[in-house]
Amino acid sequence: MKHNIVTGTAITIFALSGIIFWETGFAWLIFIFIALAYLALTAYGSFNIQANYFLKSINTGKRKSIALTFDDGPDPDTTPKILDILKEKGVKATFFVIGKRAEKYPELLRRIDEEGHIIGNHSYSHHTMIAFFSKDKLAKDLEHCTSIISGILGKTPKFYRPPFGVTNPRYARVLREQKLDSVGWSVRSFDTKAQNKYEIINRVMSKVRARDIVLLHDNRKVTADSMEDLIEHCLQKGLKIEPLSKLIQREPYEEN
Repeated sequence: MKHNIVTGTAITIFALSGIIFWETGFAWLIFIFIALAYLALTAYGSFNIQANYFLKSINTGKRKSIALTFDDGPDPDTTPKILDILKEKGVKATFFVIGKRAEKYPELLRRIDEEGHIIGNHSYSHHTMIAFFSKDKLAKDLEHCTSIISGILGKTPKFYRPPFGVTNPRYARVLREQKLDSVGWSVRSFDTKAQNKYEIINRVMSKVRARDIVLLHDNRKVTADSMEDLIEHCLQKGLKIEPLSKLIQREPYEEN
């Protein structure tokens, strides 16, 4: 991954700089500059899932269509409203669920599945500090979410979206061990900050193109309010909305 390349390059430049500049008196300034540049690149890679810095994420599709994805549910107030609209419009979406919420609202998880939508893993805890979990703690968290989904649906999800889109070297190892595909996005709606539905619609429609994966949240009333108009605008723009698995050409569940 890019992190290994950047690390190797930084070490090489650090060593060469020591040899070249040691007797000039500027070596320590150069060392500090290299260290700061390395930290800046690492921070950028951590918080930008599209950078594929620590691991390869699926951020765009392979077909001339788009996929709608929802994080942070299921929510008893807003998820049903979104499902009603999706059903009315004949649109299939993907829901990256938080394990502890799926555990609390299993009937909603079943409804999502029964209506033909895909369910993915979005961690069990969605802890604000999950990016700093140890490898073992992270593995247990993700595995717990998978077990909740499997126990309710009898299906084992293969799609995973890191909370907040933050990744690190531990994620790469854990996802590989648990055979999970990291799924990012190419269009972010920023619905968590939107004051009204028009902000969401305008933001998405100004950016969305064929092959895009759109990030939304099904625990937001403003998102539910925007869905009918957002879908209509996409269709009017000639954008076909397909299931994520079809767009990226990957199976969403493990074969039994």
